[in-house]
Amino acid sequence: MEDQPRLIKNWFTQKIKASSFLVTAALVVLLFGLSLYDWLSPKDLSVSYDLAFSQHRYWKLWSALFAHADMGHLLGNALLFIPFALLLTGYFNLTLFPLMGLFMGGVINALTLTTMFPLTELMGISGVVNWMGAVWLTLFFLVDRRTSWRRRFAVALFSSLVLFAPQEFKPDVSYVSHIIGFVLGIGSGIIYYALHRKEFLAAEVYETILEFDA
Repeated sequence: MEDQPRLIKNWFTQKIKASSFLVTAALVVLLFGLSLYDWLSPKDLSVSYDLAFSQHRYWKLWSALFAHADMGHLLGNALLFIPFALLLTGYFNLTLFPLMGLFMGGVINALTLTTMFPLTELMGISGVVNWMGAVWLTLFFLVDRRTSWRRRFAVALFSSLVLFAPQEFKPDVSYVSHIIGFVLGIGSGIIYYALHRKEFLAAEVYETILEFDA
């Protein structure tokens, strides 16, 4: 007779927080509201290297997250922003998202602008969306140990390619911000896991299966 413990519950088997729907709804209203303001107001929320670093208008690194070229641009970002916002706020604390996520949005924009011409404008929250996706997939890989690490890695890799790999090249899209956001998201996910590892492990529940030798 051998005892074989099997992991049956972990951090992700608990119910998603009900508050996540309210937080996500508030963020969506903010996203659409500020984008509408940017379209209707003479004040431009977008950012360029010249505006942020030469004119020292650093706040634009964050205001640009809520500026979008048109409704198609906004809806395209919202398509992934909403589900990842629900997942991150539903399973983790608000320090990770939206606080760290939006802070990292300014960092992503700052790093991206160093690769662009000084007067070229940058706008949109796609860098943050890539950060959100990378954080979620990284934490999924590290936390959800109900399957082998190879299978989890395959799922994370396949999801990354399907959701974030560009299907076609568009000259007006900043793919650099996507890459920076995704890489920083992986790093953020690893750091968050390291800081909360004990909590994640404490949520694991094992079932013991008894096998009797013939």
